[in-house]
Amino acid sequence: MMARVPAALCLVAAVLLRGAASGGASYFNSQNAYPSYLVGQACSGAPYGYLPLSCGSSQVLSKVEVPLPRATNGPNLCSVVVTAQVHETLYTYQQICVDVYKCGKNIYEKECRLQCMPTNKCTSNVRTDTTTRAQCCTGFQPRPPPSLICSTTSTTLPPTFSQYVPVLTEPSGCPVAIGCTLYDCLKRQNLTEFLRLVNISDSTASGPNATTLFSLLNTTDSKITVFAPTNEALASSLQGLVLDPVLARNIVRNHLVVGMVDDTQLGNQGKFTTVGGATLYTTTVTYYNFNPAYSQYIYPGYYNDAQMTTDRFINGARIVLKNACVLRINACPGYPYLANTRQSGQLQIINSVMMPANETIAQIISNDPRFSILSVALDNLGILNFLNQSYPRTLFVPTDDALIAQLGPRLVDCLTLAVRGPLNNLLLFNLAEGVEYTSSLSRRTYLYTMLLSYTNVYTFPNGTILLGSNKVQIVQPNIPASNGVIHIVNGLAIPPSFNFGKCQQLVPTAPPPTPAKPVPSTMASSPSSGSG
Repeated sequence: MMARVPAALCLVAAVLLRGAASGGASYFNSQNAYPSYLVGQACSGAPYGYLPLSCGSSQVLSKVEVPLPRATNGPNLCSVVVTAQVHETLYTYQQICVDVYKCGKNIYEKECRLQCMPTNKCTSNVRTDTTTRAQCCTGFQPRPPPSLICSTTSTTLPPTFSQYVPVLTEPSGCPVAIGCTLYDCLKRQNLTEFLRLVNISDSTASGPNATTLFSLLNTTDSKITVFAPTNEALASSLQGLVLDPVLARNIVRNHLVVGMVDDTQLGNQGKFTTVGGATLYTTTVTYYNFNPAYSQYIYPGYYNDAQMTTDRFINGARIVLKNACVLRINACPGYPYLANTRQSGQLQIINSVMMPANETIAQIISNDPRFSILSVALDNLGILNFLNQSYPRTLFVPTDDALIAQLGPRLVDCLTLAVRGPLNNLLLFNLAEGVEYTSSLSRRTYLYTMLLSYTNVYTFPNGTILLGSNKVQIVQPNIPASNGVIHIVNGLAIPPSFNFGKCQQLVPTAPPPTPAKPVPSTMASSPSSGSG
């Protein structure tokens, strides 16, 4: 025997049933006394104030893209206005049955009603719809989601955290160009100056079998990575130069790297070979962001790791737009319906022009008479041969005049002729692992040296860089070498409380004046990230 349902529950059921029966275009009664001929007949089911659903068959009449402001929306985001003719979905009456509990009878009875429901068919009715939405401009897409998902409950962030979580809350927009070839991506990213060099280089090519840079970049299977400088960087670096085809070709070939290189491969002391045969070196700098709008303390003395960022450099050029291209076969003529991605090339946009050198650090120092004293000293100590090898290094070297002005002629003679140990340590303290152009050096507060100790780095707002506790100044920066970079300084950086050994009594009692105390850079790296 079925249990009796409480009267309160019956009241609720009656209210709900009455509410269901009173909705929209529907028929309902307990005797199923609706007109049966209405089942399957057309009806108007869209609620008041709404248009019937589109059946999917439509024709676009016009599509207008208007770029949105970059500052508030990010790059390549457009307001897209689409006007289309839309066929409407056919609505018909359909029978819907439910089991309803009858309180007086203490039983369940099936009750049915007719409801106006959409079908999968189209009517002959056509309307014109205009929709406006914000989306990526044609030929661009958002940055793909990161492969690393950081747990919000974790107290230890992974070392690469700053690659995936933006330090500043800024709109990301649609920075990635979609193209069939790398040449397409270069055009979409508006790198007109780089493409001009390609055209100048190919202007003298002739014959059906001539190899051109255009053919190298305009293939779907290039397997190269383009490190393309911005238009501003190229215009500034090449100002006043006569761009003949040979020079243009050399510049472009030294910005093309064999293989597909994404940003995660651009780590510390990375090494890549260009199509032109030159060697490029990469450097990363992880530093705290001191912007007061975003930086905050976890507790006194410790900064939130989420407020750190990582900059990547290649031969001193900073990557300003990483992985800026995705190659898709459906972007090629004749393949409109295929959407698989072709991983056959990559584009990294950089902020300066790379001019790789052919000579090593040792060759540059040996061939320049300004460095005759230290060239002989480096040779006697065996360091010069080391600087002739392929290991990437950064050398801070003073001229002969600067060295004598700093230490005095008697101390220089003593160090170079009588005592080698202290001079060896001094030179190693002015030699660093990796390739540190001023673009990356200025973002550091410490630099790890070949003496296995740190030296201080101070950066002024005007770009002046000082090194060491005695604050020697870089006076001629960024002399490229095939195995690193050289910076000319106005003296040797000397470790605190340095012992000159038997030459100690010759140390000048009144050292030359040093520049005023510098203002530390607003971008400061931790000692652990100072190894370059």
